[in-house]
Amino acid sequence: MRYFLDAVGFALARSLVAMPSMLPLFRFSLMASLLGTTAAFGQAALTTGGAHYAITQAGKPVGDAQFSAAPISGGKTLTSSGHLKLEKFAYSFSSTATVDAQFNLVHDQLSGSVHGAKASANNVQFTTASDATGRSFQININTDGKLTSNAVDRHRNTVLAPDLDPAAYTLMTHIALSHPQSAWVLIPKENGILVPAQYQPAADLNGTLNGQNISVKHTIVALSDQNSIVIELFYTADAQLLEADLNAQNFYVTRDGFKLLNRPKPVAPPHGQAPQQDTTTQPATPQTQAPPQ
Repeated sequence: MRYFLDAVGFALARSLVAMPSMLPLFRFSLMASLLGTTAAFGQAALTTGGAHYAITQAGKPVGDAQFSAAPISGGKTLTSSGHLKLEKFAYSFSSTATVDAQFNLVHDQLSGSVHGAKASANNVQFTTASDATGRSFQININTDGKLTSNAVDRHRNTVLAPDLDPAAYTLMTHIALSHPQSAWVLIPKENGILVPAQYQPAADLNGTLNGQNISVKHTIVALSDQNSIVIELFYTADAQLLEADLNAQNFYVTRDGFKLLNRPKPVAPPHGQAPQQDTTTQPATPQTQAPPQ
């Protein structure tokens, strides 16, 4: 069986770090944080501010991450960072991204560092930017000084996200509110690969946040390469991320002060087939200016 992360836990994209033994079948890493248009966000605007999250594996703390959003002229800046440390492995990342007023990704600069015996690369920069037409993402990757580039189509409801990154999962919750017929994830495997994502709403649940009872929305997101991996999102009615679970990998990203009271049975990924997906997605609204350098 092929794997995505090894037993020590977390990885960059398979082209950047080879780790053969943890996450089944999902052979790429998700890197840093962003998505499509205002329509994709439906009822909720992206809240200014941020939150801190604990990263746990099998119930034990193994790291933490944080996300924040701030307004800028014509859009917002999104920042995220995190680290994971296990016995023989350490990973950290940071991302600074800009989106326009419709929450289309304009530019994202991601840096990642990996230290461990199985790391084939230690320092990576992954940069993606909308071209002047707004219909393509231009991708540049620097892997320990080795430069590669690529371009992929730019669609609505697209997320660029690292594993265990609350910024990416927050933007997924905004997409979930709109019940999209089609959605995408941009993966920094090889030179960057665009894959479909399927959002499946589930029944609301109950939880507490800082001791107060709250209603919790629940969406199951299946990401597809040749097979699927499932991310379960738990969030408020205005799309604030409370928790993201990768049950098959035994990793959980949980907001400080949050507790889920009636946890559902974990959802198994649909092995052997990709999620059924409408591929007629229209590209995001073209930009009137080239993305910032």
